[in-house]
Amino acid sequence: MRRIGFWMGVAALAGCAGCAAVTGSNDELTRRVDYLRQDVEALTKQQQALTAEIEKLQGKLGAAPEAVLAPPAKAGVESLPVETPQASSATEAQNLAADPSALYKKGLDLMGQGEYRQAQAAFADFIVQFPESDLADNAQYWIGECFYSEKNFKDARDAFKAVSDHFPFGNKMPDALYKQGLCERQLGQEDQAKATLKKLADEFPDSEAAAKAAKP
Repeated sequence: MRRIGFWMGVAALAGCAGCAAVTGSNDELTRRVDYLRQDVEALTKQQQALTAEIEKLQGKLGAAPEAVLAPPAKAGVESLPVETPQASSATEAQNLAADPSALYKKGLDLMGQGEYRQAQAAFADFIVQFPESDLADNAQYWIGECFYSEKNFKDARDAFKAVSDHFPFGNKMPDALYKQGLCERQLGQEDQAKATLKKLADEFPDSEAAAKAAKP
């Protein structure tokens, strides 16, 4: 059911991305859908790993020995709760159940609904809580897209630049550089835009983003 709900969220975003994008081009819509498909594949892998870990913990829980009974409390003395090994394992399993995909999906859903400020907050929370996730650079990139959709090119530029500053090995690097260059052009920073797009061409010459940047 979670996967079905997630795909519904992706479909909703794809349906409204065309009206939210500044350019409104079919290429932009197709590119966003392709990115989301990649994100879905990454989320699926994370969910599978989390499921395996939860099942492992649940197996340990079932095999745990019976808890040692605490002696009866003396009259007038408050009995304090004792955490058993079973309870500790159950808590850990519940924590794992709250996997990163839920927060990331929330950001995508909000973005698909045009709730860009709330989407930005969700993606920012994701980065803070899961900075080592493979989707952390994706979340930072989508923050930039939210600003870009609002034509807030200054904050969008800074958000796209943060991808290269903090996630230089992430899969969103080429696209972040491309969008950073577009924002700089919108802000009248032509020299900076040329430098950014040159960096894109030099470091990612075979990327789709570099091909788009090379078009007149």
